[in-house]
Amino acid sequence: MNLLIFAFIPLILSLGIIPALQSEILPNADAIKAKGSSLTETNSKKVCGDRLCSSISENQSISSSMMIKSQKGLFSSTMDYTVTGPEIDPDKGYSVIEIGDGLYWLTDGMYQVMFLTTGEGVILVDAPMGMGTKIQQAISEVTSEKVTHFIYSHIHKDHVGSSALLPKETVFISHIDTAEHLKKKNDPQRPVPTVTFDDEYTLKVGDQVLELSYLGQFHSKGDIVIYSPIHKVVMAVDLFHPNAAPFQFMGITRDVGEHLAVHDKLLAMDWEIIVSGHEPILGTPEHLKFNKEFTLAVLGNVITAMQITQPSADYFGDLANKCAELTVEQYSDLKDIEVYPVENCVTMVFYAMID
Repeated sequence: MNLLIFAFIPLILSLGIIPALQSEILPNADAIKAKGSSLTETNSKKVCGDRLCSSISENQSISSSMMIKSQKGLFSSTMDYTVTGPEIDPDKGYSVIEIGDGLYWLTDGMYQVMFLTTGEGVILVDAPMGMGTKIQQAISEVTSEKVTHFIYSHIHKDHVGSSALLPKETVFISHIDTAEHLKKKNDPQRPVPTVTFDDEYTLKVGDQVLELSYLGQFHSKGDIVIYSPIHKVVMAVDLFHPNAAPFQFMGITRDVGEHLAVHDKLLAMDWEIIVSGHEPILGTPEHLKFNKEFTLAVLGNVITAMQITQPSADYFGDLANKCAELTVEQYSDLKDIEVYPVENCVTMVFYAMID
């Protein structure tokens, strides 16, 4: 697709389209940077298991509230892992840590998984391909409970490609878009979800509660946010890398506007730890705030590049290279800043110019 775009650049230049784009975009540069996100509210039906939450009696709601308050929250020692990752056992290839009462974080130093013991079975969120049977091995180290519920954070095989290794009777849960995608793929490594939802879904198993929400396509089809109100822990996979620069093309986001909007929606929620799916550490609200600031800074660098770059046969490439130069200089101490600066700027160039 990039080759096709660049093939049309001489024609674009001859028609004077680029100067027109510059004149349209540059006067609104401050507005673009200030916009940040759409924050569009969604009207949705909240589902508790197989019923609308509104259909549950007041006494049941009060009982659930009392149950949540009686639970322990996040362990204070968990905050240590927002600075330094755990030591990975070289023989096992992973570390499994209880970060809150019945809430476990499993990581191989690159990928991250979350699971909860409930007294009635284990709820597992994601099953990366590279971790395979190690996931159930790690679970067996801390509980005799078997996995009864599996949650797809999104469609991508690298995060959920080991889900077929789970017991056949497992309840597979996802957003409706994820289910539709997996039906089309017919991939034996990713079983088709048996429970789906559109906007919100509350999963209660034993003494644990998870609130699942669709806040927009910040990364791929069917992206959801998984939230434990008991522990004040949220999981949003592939949104960002705490204390590191984004993966290429802004984390291969499908929509930069949705990507930015989810930052604000998450920051409006009450949580202390975020499981990002990658990196050796856990994230905090401060990490997420920084990532939004970084993303907007890249947008600002694109706009600066447009102000100082002359039209050429490789105009888009020139813009991305200049943006990358400015970004690397601005964030020289950030982990992985020199890995994908051009690719991230390419995504932002097209967001600024044609979105």
